Amino acid sequence: MDIKVVKRNGKIETFDPEKIIRVLKAAGLDQVEAEKLTAKIINWLNERAKSQVTSLQIRDRVIIEIQKVDRVAAERFISYEKYKDKNYEVNY
Repeated sequence: MDIKVVKRNGKIETFDPEKIIRVLKAAGLDQVEAEKLTAKIINWLNERAKSQVTSLQIRDRVIIEIQKVDRVAAERFISYEKYKDKNYEVNY
């Protein structure tokens, strides 16, 4: 399924799993763990069976999954999101 992501600014992009892997690695996960968690995110997206998702929904799902395997990496990811978005709000 070709999933479209609605960004915070309203722009629509095609879902790119490499972006998830990149942010997970930046948060401190190794390549293998980042790929495993990305696969879980992809499965979640496919189970939703919707053609669109917001970047915030993906972000919240990433937080849920990363907290299961590495609390420190989760905190790094959350800190980065807070820095990026002054109106940051977790919805998980």
